[in-house]
Amino acid sequence: MKSPLFLNMITTLRQQEEIMLYDCVLNVSENEATEVVKFLQHEYQQEALNFPYEVPFFDENAALWAAKTVYIAAQLMLYRQHNEADLGILLPNFPIEITPSAVLSSDLCLRFLPSMIVHLKMIDSEDRLIEILENQLYQWHYSGVNCDLEVRKLDFKTVLSDKCLMQLYCNRIIKNKNTKLAQNAVFKGWIQANLGIYENDFLK
Repeated sequence: MKSPLFLNMITTLRQQEEIMLYDCVLNVSENEATEVVKFLQHEYQQEALNFPYEVPFFDENAALWAAKTVYIAAQLMLYRQHNEADLGILLPNFPIEITPSAVLSSDLCLRFLPSMIVHLKMIDSEDRLIEILENQLYQWHYSGVNCDLEVRKLDFKTVLSDKCLMQLYCNRIIKNKNTKLAQNAVFKGWIQANLGIYENDFLK
């Protein structure tokens, strides 16, 4: 029986915040994908116990897409027998609408992309893979609050549509001391309400 490499890596990533690298990019079987979705759904339910307001439902498609993105990107850090044109095929964009459910479900794995990008830059700062992953973070910027993203390029329509996601986004802004986002008109009122008299200390 083939070792469940995909499941092992995602489990290790979530539980130990470590990436397991193999010697090639492997196709993910349908059975293994099902097991990863089950695992991530349980992880989502555990995190959601601390979510405010009404919690968006778990989005299986977004969670699996994000898990595959991180899994394949991790293998490409070590094993590269593909030309640049192939990278876009191996790491496709999410094929359907980005919803609050998709944002929170994909974040289970996409939150580890910033660290992966840092390591890639240490290996080769001109690696095409870096650009692809950074572009993903611009689409899924809730997972990149700890990065120096250009705020003007970010679309906050999905965030504004859901109170739970908005509050979690503000929490992450405060945790990461991202003053550029904190002073953005989208979040400023919420940040002020969260910090109260401590707002000026935060902005300093």
